[in-house]
Amino acid sequence: MKQFMLNYVMIPFAMTLAMSINMQAQQRTYDMKTIGMHDDEVLGVFVNGDNTRFATSSLDESIKLWSIPEGKELLTIKGHLGHVNNISFSGDDKFIASASTDRTVRVWDVQTGAQQYILTGHTAEVIGVYFSPKNDYIASTSFDRTVKLWDTKLRTEVKTLRGHTDKTNDVAYSYDGKYIASCSDDKTIKIWSTDLNTKEELMTLTGHDTQVLTVLYSFDSKRLASADEKGVVKIWEMPSGNLLRTINAHNEIVQSVSWAEDNKTIVTGSLDKYVKLWNSDTGENLMSMDAGSDIWGVDLTSSGDHILIGCADGSVKMLSETKAAVKGKEKPKAKGGKK
Repeated sequence: MKQFMLNYVMIPFAMTLAMSINMQAQQRTYDMKTIGMHDDEVLGVFVNGDNTRFATSSLDESIKLWSIPEGKELLTIKGHLGHVNNISFSGDDKFIASASTDRTVRVWDVQTGAQQYILTGHTAEVIGVYFSPKNDYIASTSFDRTVKLWDTKLRTEVKTLRGHTDKTNDVAYSYDGKYIASCSDDKTIKIWSTDLNTKEELMTLTGHDTQVLTVLYSFDSKRLASADEKGVVKIWEMPSGNLLRTINAHNEIVQSVSWAEDNKTIVTGSLDKYVKLWNSDTGENLMSMDAGSDIWGVDLTSSGDHILIGCADGSVKMLSETKAAVKGKEKPKAKGGKK
């Protein structure tokens, strides 16, 4: 005990000051508000391209559209015959694609909520969905272990990507339109060419030791973030596939991750109830806040001004004034906390 106390006393003042500052930063809270509710767990969150709206999907079989920054509920869309697992805006913000346990992908008009068409072909529930940058294709993943590509003009399946050995959980296009990333319960990430004449994967990324639940490219297409069932987030250099960093981000499942437009800041949400911001270059935790419920979906506006959160208790939350944390500046003080 004496030796321990001696070592403690001899810690340099600069180090103790840094520790104190870091602790103060972590203790600060933000302006988090519950802006509305679904009737059941919220599974997906997706911000549109111009950062004025976001969509949520739920176990209650509905999709809701919300305004940013007001947080006003604009529209409720119904039509699926099962849970709505995920959603994606088209690049022109005119349409929303949704994936459901009813084994379909459906496309909806953002202004009216009217169903435009249904895509059928998966033989099990559809989990992930993503529009291509030019809106000409939609990619989807499923319990049937495949990734399917759909032509939005022909409104039909044009390609099935096979290679995963377990259910495929998520899919994302690179913003340059050249690649598709998919992840699976088989613990791998596969990179595919968007060239319809190329059927085999370009590469398989390994390193996760459990189910990989989500993937997303950075805005410059030079990085890929992935997250798994144990709360581990990995950052990959693209298109080389080299692993850049592993972040032990959470103590529970991370189902959702998103990039800020600086191509280095990511937001994660977890079943440990925390939403966190990270510097993917250094692995530094920039912000950590308890949402009060398990988090299934999270997204942020490209500038980092607002973080949108979907929770297991059905609540939809907006975390505001987070841009300072994204920029690595002083954390803002809370205005009102939770409501």
